[in-house]
Amino acid sequence: MKVGDIMTVGAATVSPDTTIGQAAQLMLEHHISGMPVVDADSMLIGMVTERDLLRRTELGTEQEHRHWMELVMSAGTLADEYVRAHARKVSDVMSRDVVTVAPDAELSEVVRLMEEHGYRRLPVVRDGKVTGIVSRSNFLRALVRRADPAPPVTVDDLGIRNHIVDEIHRHGWVPSSTIDVTVRAGAVELKGAVIDPRIKDALRVAAENTPGVKSVDDQVELVPQMPGWI
Repeated sequence: MKVGDIMTVGAATVSPDTTIGQAAQLMLEHHISGMPVVDADSMLIGMVTERDLLRRTELGTEQEHRHWMELVMSAGTLADEYVRAHARKVSDVMSRDVVTVAPDAELSEVVRLMEEHGYRRLPVVRDGKVTGIVSRSNFLRALVRRADPAPPVTVDDLGIRNHIVDEIHRHGWVPSSTIDVTVRAGAVELKGAVIDPRIKDALRVAAENTPGVKSVDDQVELVPQMPGWI
């Protein structure tokens, strides 16, 4: 799937001259944590988020330092903190180095960016202009559409067993020959032994997700790892 398949088309945006109060109000109205900042030609120039509005003099949350720390901090750093706490316009608090994605970007790349940098939403940009937003909630909506149980299908027991064995072999958690898979009328029984509970869970999930499976009896034993085992 691509970003364009799940993104929210269009996006609530603000201009550099939007006031801090107006930006906060828009975030509340649209139930969002951040918005792209665009110029008069609708070109992306920044991003303003909830995080940019936390250290504010109106709330008494502006950054405070011990006197000795102020002596060693640069005047530029202190000045920047002052601006962020007292400025009235979005242009003074927004982030200018914005990470964006294209509509044809792979979802795996978006997930990587979100995980590595803690992003909650990313502007989707084409030719410098914002065409939409992809957020964590977009992923959840896509998941809901795809995670609903599939309609029952008719698969013979041998086909079910072969599918499970092939899945175990493909992922290589354990040699497939060490796990006994028995299927009777769609009911799967798993037997064997593993040293890691995560492998035990993966075997069960692989069986549960196999088309035609009606139930899974997980009898795989968890054995302690002996010293010297890898």
